[in-house]
Amino acid sequence: ALISFSGGRTSAFMLHQILRAHEGKLPDDVVVAFANTGKEREETLRFVHDCATRWGVHVRWLEWRPKVRGAAADTRYAEVGYNSADREGVWFAELIRRKQYLPNPIMRYCTIELKIRVMRDFMLAQGYKNWTNAVGLRADEMHRVFKAIERNESGKERFRTVMPMASCGPSKEYGRTELDVRRFWASQPFDLALKPHEGNCDLCFLKGRDKRAAIIRKHPALAEWWARQEDTAKCSKPDGARFRKDETYRQLTTAVLNSPLLPIPMEEADEFDAECGLWCGEAP
Repeated sequence: ALISFSGGRTSAFMLHQILRAHEGKLPDDVVVAFANTGKEREETLRFVHDCATRWGVHVRWLEWRPKVRGAAADTRYAEVGYNSADREGVWFAELIRRKQYLPNPIMRYCTIELKIRVMRDFMLAQGYKNWTNAVGLRADEMHRVFKAIERNESGKERFRTVMPMASCGPSKEYGRTELDVRRFWASQPFDLALKPHEGNCDLCFLKGRDKRAAIIRKHPALAEWWARQEDTAKCSKPDGARFRKDETYRQLTTAVLNSPLLPIPMEEADEFDAECGLWCGEAP
């Protein structure tokens, strides 16, 4: 089995519960993996490291790498660590250069290439032909659970996704919810040092405008990588050189910096930015 650790509170809670069920030691054929895109917040990287060291679990840190023609599948990823993990979005930018268009809300290939396929190639390189993939989807986000079930039924992947938090709670009648996750972390000596609206990917284009604006106001330097990708993208279609159709990152940054005293309302809508995982994009 593969435990997909996104670096968020929910998947970390799932990992803790699985460890607890196995008395602190996972079976030899169960792997915990974190796929780093290079645009994870530093707080996320530290959180993954803290979970591993405090709980005594080996987390495999993986990153996408370009595939060499004729080479084996394991060349599509590199295994790194907390200190050597990409923090500049170098390989994400290289993926964009090779794709020749930017990912967007319709074509979210960043999740597919940088996370889903990286973990798939890693498991294949370990010698597994089929495996179970545990993801942190809760009982209060059943719309995502149902999508994962549909993917299982399609039979297109080598792995079968299981969502233990959606079905296993204190009693068998219900699963774990966001409230359970919050209560757990309130009782722990450490936590992910991010607010819920910030998410792991620093300025993911799936975040709403208000959330991205609030993050840019607090951390304006984060916008530069995203703006630079749009500035330098080489694409035959204009829309392909933008993460979103409505506004570029440079336009958004300018708007935020030109109105520094205006409050930014926070949206309540669920926007796929808290736990970037298998439900975030559909692999073809």
